[in-house]
Amino acid sequence: MPKRCTICGNEAKYNIKDTSDYYCLTCAKENFGDISVLVSVEEQAKKIKEMIEERSDGDRSLEEE
Repeated sequence: MPKRCTICGNEAKYNIKDTSDYYCLTCAKENFGDISVLVSVEEQAKKIKEMIEERSDGDRSLEEE
């Protein structure tokens, strides 16, 4: 399920790290000016997926022992 912009409700592309404040590109530019201070939702999702895969691999190695 895609995240929604906190301001306008459009699909969010960015968020403030460690918060549930999400922003679309337009609202991010209007409110922050420099979007490099924000975290890409896609990048964050990739990191979470990698963490889950690493944990799953660790669980599998324990099962094999």
